[in-house]
Amino acid sequence: MWKKYFYIFSILIITQTNAQIDFSASNLFRYGSGKRSIGSLSNNFKYLENLTDMRLSLPEYFTLGARLLYDNPPEIGKSFKGISRRYVEYKGDDLDLRLGNLSELFGRGLAINLFENRGIAYDTWLDGIKAKYNYENIKTTLLYGKINITDSTSFYRTENYTLLGGKSEYDFSKAISIGISYVSANGKIERHQTSDELHAQIGEVYLSLNSGSFSWLTDFSHKWTSLENGNSSNGFGIYSLMNFYFSGFDFAIDYKNYLFDERDPFERYDFTRATRMLPFQNPPIVMKEQSSLFLSRSIHEVDFNDEVGLQLELFYSINENTHLNFNGSTASRHNFYHFNQNSFSFSKEVRTGNFIPSAEDKYSPFREFSIIVNHELNRLTEFSLGVAGRSKVTYNDFTGENGTHKIRSTVLPLFLQRVISDDYSTTIQYEYESVSDNFNTDQNEFSNHYISVINSVYSKYMLGLRYEFTTNKNEVSGKKDWFTIEGGYRISGSQNISISYGRERGGQTCSNGVCRYIQPFEGVRITLLSNF
Repeated sequence: MWKKYFYIFSILIITQTNAQIDFSASNLFRYGSGKRSIGSLSNNFKYLENLTDMRLSLPEYFTLGARLLYDNPPEIGKSFKGISRRYVEYKGDDLDLRLGNLSELFGRGLAINLFENRGIAYDTWLDGIKAKYNYENIKTTLLYGKINITDSTSFYRTENYTLLGGKSEYDFSKAISIGISYVSANGKIERHQTSDELHAQIGEVYLSLNSGSFSWLTDFSHKWTSLENGNSSNGFGIYSLMNFYFSGFDFAIDYKNYLFDERDPFERYDFTRATRMLPFQNPPIVMKEQSSLFLSRSIHEVDFNDEVGLQLELFYSINENTHLNFNGSTASRHNFYHFNQNSFSFSKEVRTGNFIPSAEDKYSPFREFSIIVNHELNRLTEFSLGVAGRSKVTYNDFTGENGTHKIRSTVLPLFLQRVISDDYSTTIQYEYESVSDNFNTDQNEFSNHYISVINSVYSKYMLGLRYEFTTNKNEVSGKKDWFTIEGGYRISGSQNISISYGRERGGQTCSNGVCRYIQPFEGVRITLLSNF
């Protein structure tokens, strides 16, 4: 339905104007050929992707856009050939309208956070219509359309939703604003030979305060879900953020209390259940998204259905050349479930003070901290160094402590950037990780090492080397080291080509709390990026 209206509306706009039309486009070409592996098993693997985003800026505040995608075979996700995005948009002084594909964020995402990340093949963009209207101190957004999600990276399922939503924000003053939103969705989750139909309603209210050196935001949402079989469920989510600003000092603390669908261990790991937090909801994860390779690879996967946590972050400028960043986060489950072996069932034990995270193993706690210092020696040399620690417990609800998985790691990252001359610069990165893993058979302690050297010549040529090795005798891939060489050339100011060859370790990668495991890869990769 939306495709028909999109094409008709687009033709009418173009044919009714004789004025100048501005055109812009970007093209991304990616190719890879080699092998992917899991343990001792490997298979030949090839991917080919060409993505072209086009944009026409028309008179009278109109814009047309489209994406041509050839993703066959894909690196991750499902194959696609054709037009994957198209929209027409009007932006006036107070009114914005968009017909076609669109993303959106209500509040902090407790009700709606529609986004795409191609690296993990996750896409919740809406295909429909969105209207935004601003009148004095009131901002209003309405949207309606369909969301189609196919997840084939961890297990196969298809989810289809028809969604109606709206939000309104009112600014009482420059310091105080309040917002409310409401979402109604009818959905169908299809799996192999079975499906679930549901109706969900999500209400949300959020408040923001700003007073120069202090700001505070709090967001609350409640979700009601009813299934076709007569079952129902409801849950809630709370997010809050406080910031303090002083001269050279910035302190932030944020809090999450996500209880959208608490379940006993039998149902907890059924990620296809219809009562869980819906895929178009994506609240803040309340943990730092680290730039360190080792810290970003083995990240804690947030359980939005049952998790409470805190995060503290401090930025301090020691002087104009030296800056300190401290981050600490902790999270756990709310309650505990006792396993009765005789009846093969669980009974719930409500934890006193379950609105704050616990450090007890039976609540599967996660803790992380990092301290990073950046220092600029002079205009030619800059470096950073730090230390980070992480502890993660996955409690075995059936066997207790004997089957509980505990991982601790310490990471030491080092980064150095040096401008040798006007024509040459180099960047060196080294990371060391010490790991303790009680599930690592016969070797609880091991270490990982990572070295990267990138050289830039005349701002046109790039040559990089990446080398990683481990002392882990039980590495999943069966390898002990990984080496990659890459080169790049800036064809022009808007065109770049890069080629890499070698062996990549793979591992877990996450975006907005959505995580995927990327298989190890050995072979050649080619990327060409162009802007017109």
